[in-house]
Amino acid sequence: MICSFVLAGWSRSWRLLAIALPVGLTLGTARLAGADEPESNAASPVVPAPPASEAGAAEPDQQLARARSVAAVAAGLFQAGQYSAALAEYARAYDLLAGHPRQYWVLHNLATCNERLFRYDLAVELYEEYLRRAPATEKDRDEVSAVLGTLRSLLATLVIESSVAGEVWLDDRRLGNAPGRWRVPAGRHIVEVRAADHEAQRRELQLSAGQLQVGRFQLQRLSTNVGPSPAYFWTAVGLTGAAMVVGASAGFSALSARGQGRDRAALYLDTQEDAERTRRWALTSDVAFGAAVVFGATATVLYFVTDWPKSAAPERRAREPRTPRTVSVALGAPGGLGATLRGQF
Repeated sequence: MICSFVLAGWSRSWRLLAIALPVGLTLGTARLAGADEPESNAASPVVPAPPASEAGAAEPDQQLARARSVAAVAAGLFQAGQYSAALAEYARAYDLLAGHPRQYWVLHNLATCNERLFRYDLAVELYEEYLRRAPATEKDRDEVSAVLGTLRSLLATLVIESSVAGEVWLDDRRLGNAPGRWRVPAGRHIVEVRAADHEAQRRELQLSAGQLQVGRFQLQRLSTNVGPSPAYFWTAVGLTGAAMVVGASAGFSALSARGQGRDRAALYLDTQEDAERTRRWALTSDVAFGAAVVFGATATVLYFVTDWPKSAAPERRAREPRTPRTVSVALGAPGGLGATLRGQF
């Protein structure tokens, strides 16, 4: 009877040992899997422990190993107070885990870095995403929920109304497009609205936690003229035309005076005054035509560099029939000589 009891006790002990041994191995493997992850403390971001479903898994795959090596660098930067650099490295680790079931644990680190950078709104979004994706077995879910409650109490609601659609910047980061509504950290901030072809407008706003602040921005349109006004082109065209008219008139006058001088010379009636008048007309013609060349070249350059106004309805103008226009210039000179210049466009 006693022997039976002893044998039964030994049998029961072996059964307990057989159950306890796998459990011990499982817990040991779980700690080993999480040994290279940062511990939760006040000086470093928290990395959740491996889920129970993966505690007895084999050695982590290469994708997870690469992400952990990058996360180790980020942890060192975080310990040194280089939160921006740590944030960039944790973002790399997050990208390396794209499609991996363990990607969620980097969200905790990203949120902690943003929290240290006082970007409480981004930290809240990342913590919320972490709670959505992390398994229910994660032990820090209650802690993260408590942190979320604290951070939410530090946020204000910012509403931006703008006369035109544009980008909204809060201090050194882009919030989104205006008009819009965002949760942002309370405090004093520089809010700037930028829009294409408009002058950016910035304003300093004091945001109170738990309050709604509305910012209205009226952006002024910038002048899009990058070249000279069309008036310069048309002025050069007008001066070119005027110089050509003067040159042509003076030229005809010089020819007429020269013809009259020859006729008078045949009768020995020419004088020095007639010769001087002919030279003056010729000189005037040369100067006028030279000016026409200069003004014409200027008009040609201005045509290509002038900022011409865009037509509001180009298609409608294209369908309208074109009516030919004709310009005639009559040139006359003493002696009955004359000419007519006619152009059609």
